[in-house]
Amino acid sequence: MARISAYCFIIIGFSMFQSLKANVDLQSHRAYYTISMTGRPDPQSCVSDVRGTMMVEFNKVCNGWTVQQLSQVWRYQDDGSVEHVRWGYVTWEADDGSRFKFNTFRKTNDELVEDIRGTASRMGKLTQVVYKNPEQKTVHLPEGALFPIQHTKGLLKALQGGEHMFPRVVFDGSSVDGASEINTFMGTKKIVAGNPTVEDNHQFANQPFWPVRFAVYGIGETAYEPLYVTRQELLTNGIIKQYEIVDSDGVKLRGVLERVELLNGNGS
Repeated sequence: MARISAYCFIIIGFSMFQSLKANVDLQSHRAYYTISMTGRPDPQSCVSDVRGTMMVEFNKVCNGWTVQQLSQVWRYQDDGSVEHVRWGYVTWEADDGSRFKFNTFRKTNDELVEDIRGTASRMGKLTQVVYKNPEQKTVHLPEGALFPIQHTKGLLKALQGGEHMFPRVVFDGSSVDGASEINTFMGTKKIVAGNPTVEDNHQFANQPFWPVRFAVYGIGETAYEPLYVTRQELLTNGIIKQYEIVDSDGVKLRGVLERVELLNGNGS
């Protein structure tokens, strides 16, 4: 299964807001998603179906925010075999964006295939990442690179201001390659009419939303096509209602919000 940037999934959980005031208040919460394959995969793909779940917890702690995510999917092959992929992500980000700690793992059929850990710190215009695993190394990020919460706050402010493009460099700790360039395209707010679908049985099902498209590129790459694209429906309270993404096997995955639990942490 293709490694997909943590941020493009985590933003699903990052963006729970009490209101859309200019200071973009964040609300601690836990969100649950159901993952499935939508449409037919690439003809060259051996995957016949995909099913899975994802949980994201976003919590206010002293001087910052923690995020925990655990997702697992079962990929059913044409030959009858099943591949089980588990992916976890834990981070802490300082309120002022000065420090960021990250821990990412991925298992395939219970075998650990990816384990990335480290810290990042910002001193003036310089942002330095120190990886502890899978190997010890230091990476310097481009000037202006953002951590995920900083990027989320900026995105919501851009939406409030009626903007339709939001290109930024983001470091989320899910790759040993450093930061990624994320070009975000935001559509006009849409109004949901009628009754919610069977899938939309959560408390935010009837709220209006923004259609948002994230195109992710590697830093310094000149290729016209992005590494991958994810399309999302961003509710006016900031929660992602659903998303779609295509992995490297040509399989289109759809994640649908099932329920949200508001936690006691207070946003800011």
